Amino acid sequence: MSTLDYQAKKAYQVGMRWLTGAFVLASLSLGGVWGYDWIKNRPLTPTNAELVEVELGNIDNKISAGGTVELGGQRTIKSPEEGAVERVLVQPGDSISTGQELIILRNPQRETVLNKKQLEIQRQEIIVERNREKIEEAEKKLRIAQLDYEQDREDDRQHIESKIAVKELEIDKLLAQVNRNRQKVEEAKANLEAAEAELENLEKLLERGFVAQQEIDGQRQTVRERKASLRDSELELKNAKIELETKQVEEVDFQTQANSTQVFDAEIELQQTQAEWKQSQSELERLKVEYQEESLRLENNIVTAPINGVILNINVKPGDGVNRSDELMSLGDPNQELIQMQLSTLDAAQVQPNQKARISIIGPNAETFTGRVQSIGLQARSAGNNNNSDSSGQATVPATIQLDQPTRTLIPGSAVSVEIILEERNNVVILNTELIQREGKSNFVWILDSQNTAQKQPVTLGLEGLIQVEVTSGLEAGDTVISPPPETPLEPGIPITETPLATD
Repeated sequence: MSTLDYQAKKAYQVGMRWLTGAFVLASLSLGGVWGYDWIKNRPLTPTNAELVEVELGNIDNKISAGGTVELGGQRTIKSPEEGAVERVLVQPGDSISTGQELIILRNPQRETVLNKKQLEIQRQEIIVERNREKIEEAEKKLRIAQLDYEQDREDDRQHIESKIAVKELEIDKLLAQVNRNRQKVEEAKANLEAAEAELENLEKLLERGFVAQQEIDGQRQTVRERKASLRDSELELKNAKIELETKQVEEVDFQTQANSTQVFDAEIELQQTQAEWKQSQSELERLKVEYQEESLRLENNIVTAPINGVILNINVKPGDGVNRSDELMSLGDPNQELIQMQLSTLDAAQVQPNQKARISIIGPNAETFTGRVQSIGLQARSAGNNNNSDSSGQATVPATIQLDQPTRTLIPGSAVSVEIILEERNNVVILNTELIQREGKSNFVWILDSQNTAQKQPVTLGLEGLIQVEVTSGLEAGDTVISPPPETPLEPGIPITETPLATD
């Protein structure tokens, strides 16, 4: 076969395969169109289904958990000291008020210590009083010493003033003597000058021969005597001045009799007695503080009510010995009823204070009460803490529910069922969740149209509960929704025959 014949044969075979494929494809297309038309226009078999009328109702999203009843302020009263129960003043169920005496304990050793402290205080008070008297005595002694000192100073002052006065008188006397001597000098000078003048006149007369030599000699003798008298007067004046100056510069003897040593000694003695009094007073205060502490410890033997409430349980009786922190009784305030819960960490993350809660007694014919979340713990506790972990050993978060009104029927310590309302909607369109159909990300329900056939109705969902869901759009109250039968899938347009609801 030539190359040309081979290529022509090969092209013929490929063309035949394409024609055959095109024929098969055309046949399948025609068959599909015919089948679709048959399916679309075939008569639908009626289906039995329950019909549900859409209604308005309430829906909520909640957390369910168990809890334990507890009264407000519920606590266990423990023994403050070691001792013995002397008297129990209340009974279980008794109402109590704050400060009311509940149990009286006895501790003889504490009483002995208290009496000893009281005797020490009495002895110290005597010491303080004696030291106070010593202070009064020292103050009196100081006052006397000060008076004596002041009297001595006054006597010294008067004595000095007297000496000064005497000196002033002596100075005045000497001053008068100086003045008198000065006058004598002046008189002696005047007498000398007169004698000299007389001598000079006589000498002139002698030259003229009017007087004798003997008279001249006598006058000269007079001049000499007058000079001697002047020198004596000047000497007396000089001595008087020296005596005056000596008296003026002479110091007065200021030696005093006043002695401050007694005053200083009295002041030192007063300071010492005051220091002893302060020390004794401090010791007295210390003893009083110790006595007060012992009194408080002894008062601790009287157990009083910390709150208004009711006695729940008493663990001791008269005559029982107790140690510190032994449990004596439990009490609580019946005007507040709380529910203590342990929530999983996932549930606790959704809970907020003040959220509503429903509390039910576990058992048949359970009564339901309302309350609110009072507090939610900020920290989860591991399974190792028995008080804050559930029975599965998982970490939990403590939460407290407070009832809106005290029931007076819930027993403290009993278990209850709690529903915490996270969200709620009232008077809205609700459906059971099994009526909602899912198609991708869309939701729809089957509704019954006027031809009694099933049709899809898109809906928008809101709050979803455990068994019901809120429908925010697509349905209204009074609409009829088809409950799809499990054995027959619904199709749009399929006739629906209502199935009667089963009755008990």
